[in-house]
Amino acid sequence: MHLKRFPIYVFCLLFLSCSNSSEDIPHKGTIDLEACLVQIDTMMVSLEDASGMGNFYMRDSVITFVDAVTSVFYDIDLNGNITSSYFRKGNGKNEIPSLLYAYPIGNDPYDRAVILDNSNGVTIFEIESKNIVSRGIADFGWDQHHIKSYRLPELYNFSFFTDFGVSFYLDPDSKLLFQANIVNRNTTMPNEVEKRRYIDGAVLGRLNMETNEVEDVFGYFPDIYESTPMPHLEFFQYVIQGDKLYMNHTVDSLIYVYQYPDTPLYTFGYECRDIDRSYTVTKKIDNSTYFKKDLEHVGFNTGLQFIPELNVFCRTYIKSAATGETGMQIYKDYDLIADIDVPVFFKLLGYCDGCFYGSSFVPIETTNKTSIIIYRLKITSLSINN
Repeated sequence: MHLKRFPIYVFCLLFLSCSNSSEDIPHKGTIDLEACLVQIDTMMVSLEDASGMGNFYMRDSVITFVDAVTSVFYDIDLNGNITSSYFRKGNGKNEIPSLLYAYPIGNDPYDRAVILDNSNGVTIFEIESKNIVSRGIADFGWDQHHIKSYRLPELYNFSFFTDFGVSFYLDPDSKLLFQANIVNRNTTMPNEVEKRRYIDGAVLGRLNMETNEVEDVFGYFPDIYESTPMPHLEFFQYVIQGDKLYMNHTVDSLIYVYQYPDTPLYTFGYECRDIDRSYTVTKKIDNSTYFKKDLEHVGFNTGLQFIPELNVFCRTYIKSAATGETGMQIYKDYDLIADIDVPVFFKLLGYCDGCFYGSSFVPIETTNKTSIIIYRLKITSLSINN
């Protein structure tokens, strides 16, 4: 492990724009930016025989990297040291044949995590014991012949766009909540956005982990999609805190707050600094072409986390995919109190003992080894630290 340390003095800049506000629900919060002192430690973690392709998550003081190619999980401490590795590709009792991603269940009293593969295989394991406790195939009802409705599960699948992270939670009935994605070939107009897509379209699903049946879908797209359709940019992040659901759609300056499951309450949030939102607006469904085109220059909201120790929401964003320049907004009591520069392609993982931790979306690969980057940020300001 190599450690670099350098201070960055960041003075947050004021901006006032806020786009696509709903007229039907109130907007909370103001802009009250403060000067921030940011110190960044950069840790290079070398992984033997790893692909560098996969995802990260953080639980307490442990950061986990999930290798999507080898199916190996690496636990890393907050100083960048690998403390254990487990699972591997295979068909044995505690092996994983394939995976797309793995993430913990955010509010699970049994501290379990979910592994998904590209065949809708759902594997549940205990984080502490590292034992796989169940395997199954999620049933969305694709063989049903109902009237094609955007409020029925058979038009959906798990979200497979995982670059900006995935979240799982349990609902009050212990059903697994997940980000849902419209399967275009299952709709009545697979090549074009139809009128009801952004009026009735759902964004979340509920999986019964005992039967592996997707019981229903819920939630709604914000108004911005109906007025400016972008079928190639429908991904989002969400947080459940108590009885409230917080939605951060990648193209929108607003964060939407619902009484769970999907009763609108209010919005908060202000436009991200210097972000390029000149997205391609189209009703044609050709996601790979339009996403590749936009990837040449646009920016995205990339993450949303609630930090209970500080009572703040953190939203990360990439200003432009061409440069990877990244920022992080911090909201306290719905007020925007900071908007700081963070390392390029930064993904926030969590907070522990006074520091924020994150990773890079992009690994460092050489002929002989793969290295992943872990960041530790110490952010000092009056409101954040009090």
